Amino acid sequence: MKSLKVENLEYSYGKNKILKGVNLSLDSGELVGILGSNGCGKSTLLKTIMGFYKMDSGKVLIDEKNLKDISLGELSKKIAFITQSTNQNIEFNVLEFLRLGRIPHIKNPFKGLDVNDNNIVNQVIKDLNLENYLSRKVVNLSGGEFQRILLGKAFIQEGEIIFLDEPTSALDINHALDFLERLIFKIKESDLIGIIVIHDINLASLFCDKICFMKDGKITYIGKPKDIIKKDILEDIYGYSPEIIENANTKYILPKRSNDD
Repeated sequence: MKSLKVENLEYSYGKNKILKGVNLSLDSGELVGILGSNGCGKSTLLKTIMGFYKMDSGKVLIDEKNLKDISLGELSKKIAFITQSTNQNIEFNVLEFLRLGRIPHIKNPFKGLDVNDNNIVNQVIKDLNLENYLSRKVVNLSGGEFQRILLGKAFIQEGEIIFLDEPTSALDINHALDFLERLIFKIKESDLIGIIVIHDINLASLFCDKICFMKDGKITYIGKPKDIIKKDILEDIYGYSPEIIENANTKYILPKRSNDD
């Protein structure tokens, strides 16, 4: 079984302590949302877990193996990363861009993709209905279209863990729902681990198996959406207490103006 564990993770930027003893355990087949107010350390946590930032102390274990002992080549086969701010200003067409997802798996760099690589690319293209995009230039795609292509590239990479940093923040509700529906289907179908930084509590409640609320560099609350979306918790995290709508499976918030009765 795939697993990701974070133990007592700490990270400082200069003299500022950003992450303070973070502990987190994720299992395969689930999407975990990281939420919290601006500046609480959400994106920093993601990038430190992936090894982009050097931790001060603590451990990150991927399949019980310490991150420090995993080579970059091996790590590129295990981890896929999707961010909202990826540079789209490139001249590749969509097919060329999608095929980049197989680079970690190429056995002979002089020959490029083999039959198996191409079969994987073609299957993802079919699964995500990307056939009509293949000849288009990446630079000419809309934001929603590009996020869908990024999702396809991540699936083609076949990582065990998908990290996502605010991938839906620039998408309209239709594209955001489509993106998250396809993401969660793949996580369940292929038994992957997903961890997403997201601001929209309602989308997190709808799609995440667990929610982690961060405050001041720590994970202060963690649980299923129906158990953790509560007025006192939201007040503590955001300084705001909205109305909460509950159904049989989860909860959603109803924003209100401060002068509403």
